[in-house]
Amino acid sequence: MILFITTVPRVGERIHPIIPKLREISRLDLLQINEMSNDLSWYGNDDPRKLFHKKYDQYFDNIYDGGRSSIEQYGARNPNPCEVIQNLNLDKYNLIIYDDDRNRHGVWYIYNKVKNRIPMVGNVHGNWWSNLDGMIHKNNIVKSMDKVFNRVSVFGNKEKMSYEKNDFILCGGIPSNDELKYYDRTNDFILVIVNFLGNRTLPDFYSVGIDKHFIDNAGLLDLQRKYNKKIVFKLKSRADHPYPQNDFNYLQSIIPNELNYDIIMDFPDNNQLICGAFLVISAPSTFAIKSVQKGIPTILVKGAGTIGNFSDYRGLVELNKNTILDSVEKEISLGRDEKFISNTINGGLNFNSTQKYIENIKELIS
Repeated sequence: MILFITTVPRVGERIHPIIPKLREISRLDLLQINEMSNDLSWYGNDDPRKLFHKKYDQYFDNIYDGGRSSIEQYGARNPNPCEVIQNLNLDKYNLIIYDDDRNRHGVWYIYNKVKNRIPMVGNVHGNWWSNLDGMIHKNNIVKSMDKVFNRVSVFGNKEKMSYEKNDFILCGGIPSNDELKYYDRTNDFILVIVNFLGNRTLPDFYSVGIDKHFIDNAGLLDLQRKYNKKIVFKLKSRADHPYPQNDFNYLQSIIPNELNYDIIMDFPDNNQLICGAFLVISAPSTFAIKSVQKGIPTILVKGAGTIGNFSDYRGLVELNKNTILDSVEKEISLGRDEKFISNTINGGLNFNSTQKYIENIKELIS
């Protein structure tokens, strides 16, 4: 039997599609804690947990909810696991999957109970710092190995091989991106994926936020005029900045009147959103991997997000209007970057990461 631990919707969503396939090989229980707990008041504008439960509850024998005492936003602390975690009967499980790679939410308590008996699989937090971009000191996997997992799944072999010791690392790709193969591209708009807005202090390792300077230097008006496409800004809902209306208002205040645009935050189907794009301008982010896999021209702005797997990406550029405009033309002419996809995402080229992930789990169970 497998225990599936889910903690943060936008982190876990990358592996949620493996759940039906896991059920084919094992019975499943769910532990939902932190932002996935029912006790959290959603901080964005559309609660993604509703869709999760509609799609996946049917596959679980038991669903355990950590409640308020597991939620960081409400003051829960990692050293004090919630009672639900402390009271779990872990003897019945032969494998545990944790949707993150950070030592948080009291998950260490579970790991200490099972580490010498069964595999506990963590999952890379996202496109994150590593030896790929020379920032291994910020890496979660190095910090958390043998604290909350003894195996960990990363996106692909390029990432795995960046670790000097890597025998515990699995290459599971991004299963949620597999469904991109079922969507047609419609080329309706230019999508701008926002990491941090300028109405908050940037983390010290980022230098570019979406502020007036970005709007003035990203060439959005030029791109709109050239390709006759609406600009759609996709904002990220954040537990540490739970003010969606403030974010909408701020962005509206810095966008020029001449720009034809929409602003969205939580969206019910991110694959559909991506496939509506003619072009993507983004911070380096896990979300942007979707458009790269789909072959949509994608420009990533240095300093706006974690470089990680994008250290060798051809569309990674400085925030400069002329540079961005030139890069857009190059990406359109070059087409899908199959070499980058193949090296970066296991199963990414043929949209079969779910199969790769399940093969890894079967091997661990056997």
